[in-house]
Amino acid sequence: MLKKQYWKLFALFASISYPFLVHYLVVTGQYLLAGIYIVALLLLIAIQNFLQNNKGLALGLFFLGIVISTIVLYQAQIVIYLPPVLIPLALAIIFGRTLMGEQTAFITSIAQKIRRAPLAETEQNYTRVITYMWVLFFLFLAIESAVVAIIYNIQTWSYITNFLNYILVAIFAICEYLLRRIILRDLEHPSFIGFIKQLIQAQRSHS
Repeated sequence: MLKKQYWKLFALFASISYPFLVHYLVVTGQYLLAGIYIVALLLLIAIQNFLQNNKGLALGLFFLGIVISTIVLYQAQIVIYLPPVLIPLALAIIFGRTLMGEQTAFITSIAQKIRRAPLAETEQNYTRVITYMWVLFFLFLAIESAVVAIIYNIQTWSYITNFLNYILVAIFAICEYLLRRIILRDLEHPSFIGFIKQLIQAQRSHS
């Protein structure tokens, strides 16, 4: 039985490889292999979450993998279109549900984990607004991916969803970081790379 860290590394490598490998398979017309890769990645992430005791999420991903596997057998090209729409839509739901009622906003929770202390009211208000902005941005990505799939051919769609959208995410994150330094100028801020390292460390300590 492979150790948990190996499954995690496999899932990480497969996720990083996803846009490059799927794009290659799309432009070379190997839609069935692309669909199989997507299902395999989904099941790999399900196993990783199961080993991390996220059994509810793992079970949901497993059944989703079965459903998508069935679709692959009949129309693999449809499966290729799903991740760029479903992933940002799922993220919008995850972020958005934390804005309901008295819950702590998603970005607020991350900031608290990084600082390891409650945030000031100004920081709480800012991180809540930023959570709203991420929800809107994820919804934009989901809608954009669906519209591009309708308007353009699959090769152009692949360039946009597998490369351009990732660049847009990076630009959005950098702009938010710069905005944070302006609005919360009285606070001490690490460099952008330092901030990314803090995010990774916070995730590791709470995984």
